[in-house]
Amino acid sequence: MSIHARRDVPALPDLVFNAAADPSRLAAWLPAPYEVVGRNNDTLILHENGEPRQLNLAADYDRLLLTWEPLADHGCRGHLQVSLSGVAASVVELQVDDCPDDQLPARLLEALANEVEQNLTAG
Repeated sequence: MSIHARRDVPALPDLVFNAAADPSRLAAWLPAPYEVVGRNNDTLILHENGEPRQLNLAADYDRLLLTWEPLADHGCRGHLQVSLSGVAASVVELQVDDCPDDQLPARLLEALANEVEQNLTAG
């Protein structure tokens, strides 16, 4: 099953994408039950409810496209795309596949937007 979510963020696309793609920033906003444990090259290591998960993470900074795929047979895979939307604003689109939590995309976008608005934009 594929789930799609979209969110406007009042910040430039590069700023939003960097918050999403940088593992140290990702650790600041990733909502529970996910916790960033570390990174090894293109592999992001998470805990989900205390269970380890490994994701192959690929960030295309030219296209502002972040993709991930679980290294094991279980787990969500998906992609996040950031685009310019008006003056100094972005639209973030997220699609996840094979995810049992249909609220996850909306929660992820809300957490990302809050991180950008609270900690990365002037004002």
